[in-house]
Amino acid sequence: MLIGTGCGSSDSRQESEQRVSAKRLHRQVARRQTLERKLARARQAHRRREAERAEQAGSSGPGGGASALLKPGATRSFERLAASLPARVGVTLAPLGGGAAESFGSLQTGHAWSTIKVPILVTLLRGRDEELGSREAQWATGAIEASDNSAAASLFHQLERGHGGLGGASAAVQDVMGLVGNSTTVATAPPPSGAVSTYGQTEWSTGEATAFFRALANGCLLGPAGTEYVLGLMRNVIPEQRWGLGEAGFDPGWSVGMKGGWGPEAGSGAYLVRQSGLIQSGSSGVAVTMIAEDSAGSFGAGAQDLTRIGVWLRKSLRNLGPPASGC
Repeated sequence: MLIGTGCGSSDSRQESEQRVSAKRLHRQVARRQTLERKLARARQAHRRREAERAEQAGSSGPGGGASALLKPGATRSFERLAASLPARVGVTLAPLGGGAAESFGSLQTGHAWSTIKVPILVTLLRGRDEELGSREAQWATGAIEASDNSAAASLFHQLERGHGGLGGASAAVQDVMGLVGNSTTVATAPPPSGAVSTYGQTEWSTGEATAFFRALANGCLLGPAGTEYVLGLMRNVIPEQRWGLGEAGFDPGWSVGMKGGWGPEAGSGAYLVRQSGLIQSGSSGVAVTMIAEDSAGSFGAGAQDLTRIGVWLRKSLRNLGPPASGC
């Protein structure tokens, strides 16, 4: 009896099973390769995100998170700059449109010196309905544009006449500074050798000074006319005092106003040099305060340090922030 093998012999079944196994193995290899490629791409994307976070962290402010004003890496670039300077330095900046201030550097406070001439003028304007006599206007121009000490003393004397002497005048300036959250106590003690005023010895941190000038620019201390009057004086500072922000090379379409201050520190005799200012374009802008005490001890060395910080700021600014939104 013959047994028909038909078309499904054992040999053909074995070959068919081998082909099926080979195809199954090929599909498994293909799927594994596809998964490996996806995993590699996911790892690359993760590394890029981590690198971006690290770069942004380098320019974050004290509150954490990426800076709204500064380019990535600004913190590290400032640290490199500070390490290259023979000085203790510091800077605080804040957008006029609101948001947290950002501070850099080891030196964050010092005597106000002539930068306090701006609060003195603002205080006098507030008490005069923002109207000055011709002589007072001349004093204001000299005090802010040329940092003339005699002119500033004349302005302060007007406050003394209206507020019952040194203590009352100092308290009046202190109250105006307090309107923007400054906790500064305006000095009344006799100045040390080399200094010419009581008020110039006021301890004023870079953070509080920046808050004051931001409020001034936003119209929180004076009306539109008074605000523009003071800012106009700051923009018209004489060439000899346009170091710092004035020599940083900002966009010529932006307006830059500033007020500097400097003087010998008691004990060391080294000059502390500082500057507060405003960088503006339209309704956007940045308030900034810079401070330096150079190991050379001279005014010129400190002014050069502030110019280098100004250049760092110009290179590091991402933008001037959102439009100012008032007080």
